[in-house]
Amino acid sequence: MGLLKSVENVPGIDFYEYRDQDYYGKYTYRARFSLLGIRHLLFVNTIEELNKCVDGKPGYYDKAERAEAKANLPILVKLLEWKIKAKKDKKSTIRGEHNTIAVFSNDLAYLKTLEALDASLEVDYTEVQKSEYVGVKHFVKEPKHKYRVYLKSRKIEQSFITDLKDLLKRTKGLYPSTSLTYWISNHNVNQVTWSWRYRWSNPTHFIDYDDESTLSYLALMHGEMLGKRYKLEKRPEES
Repeated sequence: MGLLKSVENVPGIDFYEYRDQDYYGKYTYRARFSLLGIRHLLFVNTIEELNKCVDGKPGYYDKAERAEAKANLPILVKLLEWKIKAKKDKKSTIRGEHNTIAVFSNDLAYLKTLEALDASLEVDYTEVQKSEYVGVKHFVKEPKHKYRVYLKSRKIEQSFITDLKDLLKRTKGLYPSTSLTYWISNHNVNQVTWSWRYRWSNPTHFIDYDDESTLSYLALMHGEMLGKRYKLEKRPEES
C-alpha cells in the first residue's frame, strides 16, 4: 500500500498515491466511493439478484440499514448496469470491501462516467505516482546506500528549504549529499536571501536511501520536487 496525499490544482484528481508500481501492476487511476448496499454489486449480475440481496438474507442489515439500502436501489441499479458494461469494455477492474467500491483504470475520463450516474454519488479519484528508476549508477567500491534520488531544478519558496531541513532531521534513513547539506545549512531564515542559489533547487543535489518506503514518505511531502532515481551498485568485475 502506498501513501496518499491530497492534491490541488490537478484537474480531475483528488489524491496522489505514492507507490512502487501501478495498481495491480497496470492501472494508473482509481475511482472510489461508498454506499450502503454497494457490496452486493461484486456478486450479482442481474437486477433480480440485487433485489434479493437487499431484501433477503438476514444478518446483512438491521432495520434502519435495510431501509437505507432499499432507498439506494435506484443508484445501485445504475451502478450494476455500469459494472455489466464495464466487463464488456475490459477497461477497468472493480474491487470492494464492505460498503466501499474501488474501480481501477488507465482512462480517467472513463472513470468519470461513474459520477454522472447520479448527482448524489460522491466519488474521489486517485492517481499513482511511481518511484521509477531511470538507470543504475556504478561505483568502483560497494556504495554505502542502495538508491539515489535527485532534486528537480525548480523555482522554490523559501519555506521549501526549511521544510526539507526539518524533514531530513527527523526522518531516519535519508542521507543528503554533501552539497545539499551545505545548501540547507547555509540558508539564513532570519533575512531575505537574494542569491539565485536560494531561489532555485539544484538538480545536482541528491538524497541516498536504502528502504523504498522511506522514499515514499519523502515523496508524500515533496513529491513534486523529486527528479530522477537511480539504483546504486558496485561495478561488475570484468571477466
